[in-house]
Amino acid sequence: MKLRTSLVALSVFALAAASAAERDETWIKQRVEQIKDSDTNAWRKIPWTASLLAARRASEREKQPLFLFTHDGNIETGRC
Repeated sequence: MKLRTSLVALSVFALAAASAAERDETWIKQRVEQIKDSDTNAWRKIPWTASLLAARRASEREKQPLFLFTHDGNIETGRC
């Protein structure tokens, strides 16, 4: 069992290393610009509810998944 777990972990690590090698400096700069240009206030458009029961009813009514977000800190700083 240990050998199997080790092989799985090694495979995951190898795949991650291979995909990271494909990302050069140009790709990183492009990705940074994409993030900078994105809508950082999109989360404000989400119909938030203070009650889990109300959120569940809305989820069932709208046939949309329920996403539970918990937070401890100041969300305005971007450090959740």
